[in-house]
Amino acid sequence: MARLKPTAHTGITLTVGLLLGLGLGSTGTAVWGQREAAPRVNPQERTLDANLFMQTSAEYVACCLQTYAWASERLRQRLAALAPSERPPAVILDLDETVLDNAGFQSFLDRESKSYEKALWDRWEREFPTETRLVPGAKGFIEEAERAGVTVVYISNRTDREATVAALRHNGLSVEGIADRLLLRTDTADKTARRKAVEERYRVLLYIGDNLRDFSEIFVTPELAPDATDDARRQALAKRRMAVEQHAYRFGTDWFMLPNPVYGEWQVPLGREPRRFLRPTEMR
Repeated sequence: MARLKPTAHTGITLTVGLLLGLGLGSTGTAVWGQREAAPRVNPQERTLDANLFMQTSAEYVACCLQTYAWASERLRQRLAALAPSERPPAVILDLDETVLDNAGFQSFLDRESKSYEKALWDRWEREFPTETRLVPGAKGFIEEAERAGVTVVYISNRTDREATVAALRHNGLSVEGIADRLLLRTDTADKTARRKAVEERYRVLLYIGDNLRDFSEIFVTPELAPDATDDARRQALAKRRMAVEQHAYRFGTDWFMLPNPVYGEWQVPLGREPRRFLRPTEMR
């Protein structure tokens, strides 16, 4: 039988068999035979820096202000060149992380070491509308558009109308005529039909979002099985990037993108082991 060296606590040699399951008193020494519990892993660790970037960095504020400043300029240009029409002008905006800042929800997930769950988001949306803030630059753009006679339409995959209106009101945004200007999710996350309904009533001059699917379903990630190969996932990533390059003429013209490194369609092709998709390097 193997033996252990004498310990400072006992001063005697004990066999492995004797030590299994034996506690060594009140000195704080671990109980023999028991494995130390693995440290709890926070599922939000992966997004910590992304959350900090959005919640604390001046660079994030600058990106948002820059996007909305150019959107305002383009709106003025398009209004000046607008031909007479029976359809009034409008702009379409997403809400979450485009107009409404939901940093509090991300902080909750991190503090509680929880993964995203729809039930948790529904509770946030329903019970905490006054904890939302505004994305930098959003209010100035919206108010300028309204002063110019442009209808501001929100297309969002939120589901609680009353709470969403409360969040807009809490942040000082106009809710006049909101029943016709707020198009929430019904049976699908696809916004195509809702965009089309707005485009039939208005001349939509600009679209603003933080997810490419806020502009078109051409950017949707191809369906992937949970056990999809890396090659299939790389093809999905390449397809989305190619779609962006094919429509490059629209970005900064009538499509305006806000940064969101925390969540979105961009994560879908990466699967559970995203590190595999980092670019390789010869550096050693």
